[in-house]
Amino acid sequence: WLLVLCSAPAHAKDKVTVGAYVHDVQDLDLRTHSYAVDIYLWFRWSNPQLDPATTVEFMNPYDLWGHTRKTAYEKPVETAPGEYYQVLRTQGRFSNKFPLDDYPFDSQVLVVEFEDSSLGADLLAFESQGVVLNPRLRLPGYQVGQARMSSSAVQYPTNFGDPRTASPAIYGRVRMEIDVVRPKLPYGIKLILPLLCVLLCAALIFFFEVKQVEVRAGIGTTALLALVALQITVVSELPDVDYLLKIDRLYLVGYCAIVLAMGSVVWSTRILQQGDEARARILDRRHARMLGALTTALFVMVLI
Repeated sequence: WLLVLCSAPAHAKDKVTVGAYVHDVQDLDLRTHSYAVDIYLWFRWSNPQLDPATTVEFMNPYDLWGHTRKTAYEKPVETAPGEYYQVLRTQGRFSNKFPLDDYPFDSQVLVVEFEDSSLGADLLAFESQGVVLNPRLRLPGYQVGQARMSSSAVQYPTNFGDPRTASPAIYGRVRMEIDVVRPKLPYGIKLILPLLCVLLCAALIFFFEVKQVEVRAGIGTTALLALVALQITVVSELPDVDYLLKIDRLYLVGYCAIVLAMGSVVWSTRILQQGDEARARILDRRHARMLGALTTALFVMVLI
């Protein structure tokens, strides 16, 4: 009897099978890195002392006070001898830090992560059975791609101050991901076409005679101010980040093109004031060709 007792494991690990059905995704907000999700989670397990639908804890909530949780059954249902089943519907906002390097042609991953709030990975293990998307799911401004679910053990660099354990805490975690992609053509027309129009208008500088200095300078100044106003409008809906977005790099190319065009006007005007009109015209045409080729090449490089 003592031999059997000593050889028996101190704790038996319970396995919980989990799956998900995403009913809806709403209001993806880049500025706050958040999105609203309406999701059904179902659980199957064998230990009658467990109820993972009530002990589940979401790890990336946003505005936790706004989350709602409701189980489909008052108590877990025994679907077969020794097997229990429960469904949890949760609605609320979740958060995942969005990379915006390629904005406005970015693709994002919407994440929902959860763990069991009471049992560590040594006592409970999740087994993923995948995620299903509502076939009528639509997210305005994005195309919804694939969804996937995975389970893993996450080790925290702390024992949360628990004197009963000296080792870091390890919990089983389930991670659900949904790919969303921004349509390139509509956003290219909405955000990049105005920039191109301003640059084309600025190129009119080189279609006026070199003698019309005030007209040429006025076109360049107006184009520069229009470009600044456009960029402020575009980035007003985006979060503050410590790197340049793709749209920022495109505007930077536009700024450089207009400033160089204005520099060409100044240069040709100085030569014109020296009385060499023919040289001023030749220099102006040369600058127009070089600046057009350089701007086009940089614009294509940034886009690619």
